[in-house]
Amino acid sequence: MKAIHYDTEGDILSVTFAESEAQPHAGVELTENIVLYYNPKTQQPLKLIIVSYQAMVRASAHTPLTLDTLSRAPAPVQALAMTLLRRAPLTAFFQVTEPPESTSLAGRLREIFAPSALQMASV
Repeated sequence: MKAIHYDTEGDILSVTFAESEAQPHAGVELTENIVLYYNPKTQQPLKLIIVSYQAMVRASAHTPLTLDTLSRAPAPVQALAMTLLRRAPLTAFFQVTEPPESTSLAGRLREIFAPSALQMASV
């Protein structure tokens, strides 16, 4: 992991895994609040942005988050995103659950920071 930034006012967690400026990158919305950026050539994650981070973690503790926005992406993008979500470093932030066939893709956010750690990460 290259950098973690938490904006306390906006409750936005931004995790940079690798610099994206010098390489090709694409983004895919997993939900309205979660965006994953990746390198389409190397298929490596570059950045994860979670808006309303603490609220999303609390909500996903009770019910898995439906990856409804991802389910509308083209099949190859869905497959790549799911592959990335199931391996490090993204497994530190997200746990994909196997949904019943009748529902869309789902997952839970892992709470990896206590509120005090988030305060320090935002400095």
